[in-house]
Amino acid sequence: MAPGVDDNTIEVVTYPKGKVLFKQGEKGDAAYIVQSGAVGMYREAQGRKIPLATVRKGELFGEMAVIDASPRLATAFALEESSVMVIPIDIMLDKLRKADPFIKAMISMLMNNLRGVHESYMPKSRSMADAVNMLARQADIVTRFLAADMPANVRTDLTARLKGLDGVIKDLKKVAATHREEDRRDEAIPAESELPQ
Repeated sequence: MAPGVDDNTIEVVTYPKGKVLFKQGEKGDAAYIVQSGAVGMYREAQGRKIPLATVRKGELFGEMAVIDASPRLATAFALEESSVMVIPIDIMLDKLRKADPFIKAMISMLMNNLRGVHESYMPKSRSMADAVNMLARQADIVTRFLAADMPANVRTDLTARLKGLDGVIKDLKKVAATHREEDRRDEAIPAESELPQ
């Protein structure tokens, strides 16, 4: 349960910069609305932390795990000192129980759709380096097709093209590293350097 919050009270809690509100995979016991500051979200996948979003004043987060009792899809942490309204699970579920059956069915359908999107979600590029890293991850996915049963000529063609792509990706990484200072940044998602260690 969120610190300082009982089952039937909505409270505003202030978290210091860097404080983790909840972790990916945990059971959801509360939803949150940002009152001030900013909360960063990231997922852990394939041995790395992938920045997803920055949640700002007035925005709701953490509700999906509360509504459908599934594990948290991401980790949330305070990017700066942040005050959030903590809405305990009992209050959320009570509101849902009182909702029209049609509305409940729609919420359930939307949650399933959102989870599907989150599972396949690729964060938008923050920089040229991010875009090149995403290209490398996609190349890894294509490489897995080599393990499938396929005709020899297809395997040979795919292997040759992946080898060429690997060279291009290495070159692009060098370009991105060389021009890091001029690279465009976007504040829509936290930088990897801002993620908790």
